[in-house]
Amino acid sequence: MSDIDFSSLPNKKYYSISEVSTLLGIKQTEIRYWEKFEPKLRSNSLNRNYDLKRIKLLLEMKRLIKDQGIKPGKIATYLKTKKNPRSHQLEIKKELIKIKDIIKKASKLQIK
Repeated sequence: MSDIDFSSLPNKKYYSISEVSTLLGIKQTEIRYWEKFEPKLRSNSLNRNYDLKRIKLLLEMKRLIKDQGIKPGKIATYLKTKKNPRSHQLEIKKELIKIKDIIKKASKLQIK
């Protein structure tokens, strides 16, 4: 997944948004925009600081958005279903049951 050598990073706990932007090759405005859709990216401090975990999440988001064409608004759902595919299957099953019920009701209305 990663084409970035994390061992070459300076040894510190947090990195600024400008450092992360340069490292990942994306604009700072993109990072700020993506934060709207993935709350895990945002730190509690006033300044935007990113630890390695958040940088890796940004890298994953970059890959999904830039390479696979997934819209930023769909990223959180995609990452959640990737971690727990069972819950995604249950959501699909619920939707299919709803559709089945609608079809049954529609067919009953046509018969009468």
